Amino acid sequence: MALLAAAGLLLGPAVVAVPAAAGDATATGLTAAGLTATGETATDTTEIDAGIQPLGVAAAADGTLYVSDYHWAGGISVFEPGETRSSRTIKVGRFPTSLAVTSDGTLYVLQSTESGQAQIGVVAPGAAEAGFAIGVSPGAHWLTAGADGSLYVANPAEGSVSVVPPGGVWTERTILAGPYPVEVALAKDGTAYATNEYEGTVTVVPAGSPSPSHTVAVGAKDHPHGIAAAPNGTVYVANILRNDVAVIEPGGTTVARRIPVGEAPQEVVAGPDGTVYVTNSVDNTVSVIPLGATAAAETIPTGEDPGRMAVRADGSVVVVNRGGRSLTVIAAAGAPPPDAGMSDGEDSRTESPGSVGGASAGGTTGGPSGPGLPAIAAGALLLGGAGALIVVLRRRRRGRTEIPAWTFN
Repeated sequence: MALLAAAGLLLGPAVVAVPAAAGDATATGLTAAGLTATGETATDTTEIDAGIQPLGVAAAADGTLYVSDYHWAGGISVFEPGETRSSRTIKVGRFPTSLAVTSDGTLYVLQSTESGQAQIGVVAPGAAEAGFAIGVSPGAHWLTAGADGSLYVANPAEGSVSVVPPGGVWTERTILAGPYPVEVALAKDGTAYATNEYEGTVTVVPAGSPSPSHTVAVGAKDHPHGIAAAPNGTVYVANILRNDVAVIEPGGTTVARRIPVGEAPQEVVAGPDGTVYVTNSVDNTVSVIPLGATAAAETIPTGEDPGRMAVRADGSVVVVNRGGRSLTVIAAAGAPPPDAGMSDGEDSRTESPGSVGGASAGGTTGGPSGPGLPAIAAGALLLGGAGALIVVLRRRRRGRTEIPAWTFN
C-alpha cells in the first residue's frame, strides 16, 4: 500500500473544450470476435491503430469520436462516423487526459499548462483550438458532462467534485466527497455518483444538491474506480482488487449484488439498451453484462492494457488500449461488424477469437516519449493510484518488469 500512496499523487491536468485542427493519424481496421461463456464466437470488433499515446475518449451525439494523445505536445485525434482514420487533430495543451462532450457538441479536454496548472478550456463545435479557460483544482482527474450541459470534475487530491454550470466560466459549487474521488457518473435524474478509491465507497449527490445524501460502501480494500449509471438508474462500480462489479439499485444504500469479471477491472460504461461493458486491464479483455444479469455473458479480447471507453450513438463501444496504442470498436448487439462501411482505404482481416492481431496483441506497453519526459519531473505527469496498482498486478502476473512506471489510469 506504500507504493499506492506514493504513486497516487495527481498533478495538474487541465481541461480544455476544443474543436478541430488539421492533421492525420493512420489507422488499420482489424476484426475479431468475442467469446461467450460457452466459448462460441459472438460480438464483432474492429481494431484501429490510433497512431498516438491514447488515454481519454469521448463520443459526440453525431457519432464523432475524440481521443486524447497523452503527451507533452498534446492533441486530440478526431474520428468522423464511419472512419477508421483520424480526419484531423485538435491542438490543445499539455498532456490531455479526460474528455467530455456536451449535447451541443462542445468538447472539454482535461490538460496541463506548461507550468502544470489545471484548467477547463471551452471551445465551440468546429473551432480549431480552445477559446478560453476556467481554472480548476490541482490534480483534477475526470470529466463528466450532464444532459443539461453542466460539467462535473473529480478532484482526488481535495476529496471533492466541482460543478461548472451550463455555459458557465466558473465553478458553481464544490461538493465534498470521500478520500480520493476518481470518477463521477450521472444518472438520468441528475443524481451524481463518485467513486472514492481509497475509502472503497461511492458518494451519492442528488441533482442540484450542494452536499451528498449518503455514501454506499462497495469494498474498503477493493479500490473502486470506474462507475456508470445505466438508463434505468442502476449503478455499476468496477473494483480493481476484487475483480468484480458492484451493483447499486436506484435509490439503494447498499450493494445489491456483485458480478465477477476479469482481472483488474478498471472502467465501466453502459450502452443505451442497458448493456454494461467493463475493461479488465490485466486480462486485456472487456466483460459484457446484459441488462439485469447476474453474470457476464461474454468476454471480448482487446488490445494491450484496455482502459477508458465511450459509447457511440449507434450503441457501439470504443475501448482505448493504452499499451497497444490502439482502439477496439465493439459492435452494438445485433449490429453489423463495426468496420462495415468504414473508409480507411485498407482491407481488414479476420483474427481468431484468442488473438486481436496487430501491434496491440502481445506488444510491449507504450507511453509518452520525446519532449514529454522532462515534463514528468516538472510535475505535469498524471499518475493515478489505479494506474500504479495495475502496473503492480501486471508485473505479478507476468513475472517481469516490462511495464513502465508511467502507466496511466
